[in-house]
Amino acid sequence: VSTIYMLPIKDLNPDKRFDNLAVPGGNVDHVDVYYNAGHPGVPEPHVHVVLWHVPVADEARVAK
Repeated sequence: VSTIYMLPIKDLNPDKRFDNLAVPGGNVDHVDVYYNAGHPGVPEPHVHVVLWHVPVADEARVAK
């Protein structure tokens, strides 16, 4: 239903490009981007880029 990329804050600069990310889940309906200060597995600050492959109405049912 979604593909999630975790991009380090330190890499978010004009010299780094993210315009060629693979989308293995198929077509993207909409995108969410949110900050995360770190968690087990990815301790450094980063952003989650969530590529949703379902409409917003279906996202709400899946996220529960």
